[in-house]
Amino acid sequence: MALERTPDMEGLSASERAAIYKQRAAAAGIGQPPSGAQVAARPAAPAAASAPPPAAARPTAPAAAPVSAAVAERPAGAGVPAKVAAAATARREQVAAVARREPAPSAAEQSERLVYVWPHLVTIEFMAGVLLLLSIVVVSIILQSPLEAHANPDKTPNPSKAPWYFLNLQELLLHMHPSLAGVLIPAGVVFLAIPLIPYFDRSTLDVGKWFGTAKAVPICIFTSVYSTIILIALVLFDEKVGVKPMMQAIASATGVAFFADTNPLGIGALSMPNVIVPMILMNVPIVVLLILVKVIYKPSGARDYMFALFTGFVVAYVVLTIVGSFFRGEQMILMWPWDPRQARLD
Repeated sequence: MALERTPDMEGLSASERAAIYKQRAAAAGIGQPPSGAQVAARPAAPAAASAPPPAAARPTAPAAAPVSAAVAERPAGAGVPAKVAAAATARREQVAAVARREPAPSAAEQSERLVYVWPHLVTIEFMAGVLLLLSIVVVSIILQSPLEAHANPDKTPNPSKAPWYFLNLQELLLHMHPSLAGVLIPAGVVFLAIPLIPYFDRSTLDVGKWFGTAKAVPICIFTSVYSTIILIALVLFDEKVGVKPMMQAIASATGVAFFADTNPLGIGALSMPNVIVPMILMNVPIVVLLILVKVIYKPSGARDYMFALFTGFVVAYVVLTIVGSFFRGEQMILMWPWDPRQARLD
């Protein structure tokens, strides 16, 4: 049938399908008033038994039937039940109405809707790669970075820092147990928390758009400021007070050795100073952030919460990297970047 949906329509929008239906309907003569030849060739409907027979000399003038009548009077094919034919006729009328209501998009609108891999995406990626390469060349010319001597296994530099992209993890190692900071937290974020985002944010509205909700920008700005303040406060707290000294003081004041035990009952995961307290200090600000976002911005869906959580993750990565790069000197002690102790001792 001319107006049935065909496989080549898969992936098209409603307006594009309507344009195709309109073209097919025009080619099949659906929705058009019948011509004189069609009316003359159409078999006359049987008259009712009670009606008088028409006079032989009476002329038969073709009346201008409406579009719906022209569609409805089209005879059904042989062997097609009346209900099926009526349903097909109703469907054709609906398609014709949609075709009349939704005009076909212009060439300019069609070009704006479609973005092809070539040349649109490939050209942008190529230019981005060229600009990145030129930027690296210019930076390498301006900032001299000579290679150092071979590493001496008998003498460790002070401070000994990881590459910049791992300094955030090295900063975490200063504040909690190595297993927690180096394995569990990175693995939990990369392999559990981030992959679960699509299962919480099930909406397909504005997928792929930066800040795809009306409240995304203010939520991200608030989360960035909040996360920066909290992270700096936690770094200063651990530097000036420290979790282990605080738990040792609590254990001495209460007489409960469990508060300061790093391996209670032979289970390191139950350690208050190494695991439990650092996890509390890390997760409580996240819960508070979600509560503040809910109270202040009243998000309309899960995506706003995902914006807040992911923004907090990115800010934590950046802040911890900056702290580890510029604010750690000898013995990885917290200090200002211009402190003379920032010079590495070989």
